[in-house]
Amino acid sequence: MKRQTKLYFQKTGILLAVYLALRFLLPIILPFFLAWITVGFLTILQKKIHMRLMPLAVGFLVVFILLSGSTVFCGCYLLYEPCCNLLPVCQNYFVQFYEYLSWIPQSLPGQLMDTMPSVISCMFGVFLYFISVLLFAKDWGRFHQLLRKLPFADPILKAGRRITQSIKGWIKAQFKIMLVISAECAVGYYFLHIPGFPFWALITGLVDALPVFGTGTVFLPWIFLVLLQKQYSFALWLGLLYALTWLTRELLEPKLMGDGLGLLPICFLMSVITGLQLFGTLGLFTGPFGVLFIRELWRELETTAPPQSSCAPSSADEGMSS
Repeated sequence: MKRQTKLYFQKTGILLAVYLALRFLLPIILPFFLAWITVGFLTILQKKIHMRLMPLAVGFLVVFILLSGSTVFCGCYLLYEPCCNLLPVCQNYFVQFYEYLSWIPQSLPGQLMDTMPSVISCMFGVFLYFISVLLFAKDWGRFHQLLRKLPFADPILKAGRRITQSIKGWIKAQFKIMLVISAECAVGYYFLHIPGFPFWALITGLVDALPVFGTGTVFLPWIFLVLLQKQYSFALWLGLLYALTWLTRELLEPKLMGDGLGLLPICFLMSVITGLQLFGTLGLFTGPFGVLFIRELWRELETTAPPQSSCAPSSADEGMSS
């Protein structure tokens, strides 16, 4: 009974420690943590392509920057004409409801000034991420030797390896669902004559892969804007395509996500909602990660706990009973 009580206290301590780490420590070390995870996955890729880690990290950053820049450029180029067509419609509605929206010009500059520190902080975090990826790749072996000297390093590293496997399964599951939904959107956008339909289909699939967001983040504002332009048939087809992608995820997600993370879909959803309430936007990812980390640390604690003493009578007791 004492060992079981001690185990409960240890599990409670792990739960509290993970919460405090995610709540206060992770926002500070987030760029370094993401860089560490990135280089960890690059080491897995390194074993398959037999390439030195430092050039591989440099190549990853170059590809990442090129893909990000190309995505922003293509998005701005493809959105330019639709925005120009939509601007007169929005301007007409703005004139009609000017009295109700008169607070916007006064409040908008203040809101922009409030968001400027966050934007600068985010840009600095991206810069730290790039530098950290290169530094981790340069001293990966020495850094892990330093980690192994820290207290509780062995159970945390073992739990981290199992979490890595779970995350790999989650990525594979999301990739399969994303491919199916992107293919459905590509076919739908093609018949709806959307310019650059392969690009927008891929973007829709990527947004759908994010926790909580889903394809509704793309389709619902789009349908609303199309209704403002009084294109009712087009809005109807968009609504049908949204229903198809939503139904696809609902059918595929329970099986694929359950096999990937090892969590029930309802547990995954609860972890995301709890993460949002506790950690804000970052909780979309820290919520499920925290649940996985707690689960693996508890599992490691149970496997290292000594077995309960046997209740079988000793030889002396047997002699007395005889």
